[in-house]
Amino acid sequence: MSKIIIGIHGLGNKPPKMILRDWWEKSILDGLKKHNYPAANLEFELVYWADILHPIPLDPDEVNKNSPLYLKNKYISEQTLNLKETPGLRRKAREYFEKFYGKIVVNEVLSLKYPSLTDLFFHINMRDLENYYSPFYINQNGAPCLAKQAIIERLTETLKKHKRKKILLISHSMGSIITHDVLIDHLPDLKIDTLISIGSPLGQKYVLHKILEGQKNNPVNKLKVPENIRRNWYNLSDLNDQIALNYLLAEIYVKNSKGVKIIDKLVQNNHKDNGTRNPHSSYGYLRTPECAEIVHSFLSHKKFNLFGWFNFARSNKHP
Repeated sequence: MSKIIIGIHGLGNKPPKMILRDWWEKSILDGLKKHNYPAANLEFELVYWADILHPIPLDPDEVNKNSPLYLKNKYISEQTLNLKETPGLRRKAREYFEKFYGKIVVNEVLSLKYPSLTDLFFHINMRDLENYYSPFYINQNGAPCLAKQAIIERLTETLKKHKRKKILLISHSMGSIITHDVLIDHLPDLKIDTLISIGSPLGQKYVLHKILEGQKNNPVNKLKVPENIRRNWYNLSDLNDQIALNYLLAEIYVKNSKGVKIIDKLVQNNHKDNGTRNPHSSYGYLRTPECAEIVHSFLSHKKFNLFGWFNFARSNKHP
């Protein structure tokens, strides 16, 4: 069976599709090379959905930092950073944000306590996520279409196209929310060998609340590992990535009926934008040793061949 790596990007406007696809693939190959894994002749496809919410892409050649099309987060080759964890930093940051969410965003049972403030927070800081969860319409082929539906269709159609292949799916940031929705509600029977979520907000209380909102109409446990993940779900988070602040997804999402559970891994994302470290960058996540090891394992893993083992054992049998 042939293999493919499929990526889906996160929120915000992006450079044109082919540029972003090329940068993702280079980052994956950077990771393999950096950590001494064999050069891979991999098949890679990127699910690009930024154009649904941002008709004009960011311009890699724009030099005016005040331009709305200025691209800050560009791919650059491997960097070496001396990253030292400040004692208690993660704990303090988590306590702060838990306090913030507890008082402003959700109450103890994940119900919105101050919806107007919550809406304002996401309208200012995470507009794409707001549009995804609200009845926000776009024009598609001359007809109105929900943005969420259009985004979900991009991933759904790509996965269907490669359904006869062994799939490694890598989802960054908001892409992990889209992935979870698609696998749970739209493609429950399509097989995913391995899922890697990077910089995922799936542990944020606002997102958990949104996932559970539809539970009354569809009474299943939505806080679970999708049934179609057959081997592993790895969740990679940098300690300083505030989008992935609540990184212990294994404590929230229960394993599926096949026993697949989330494996949370803390990593160090070494990407920099204009000299400033960006711990949420997809490029940095893709070249971490942890991601490289998972990719290598996927590409090199061979299904056990019973007949091959039998022939080997017979040929080595003592006379």
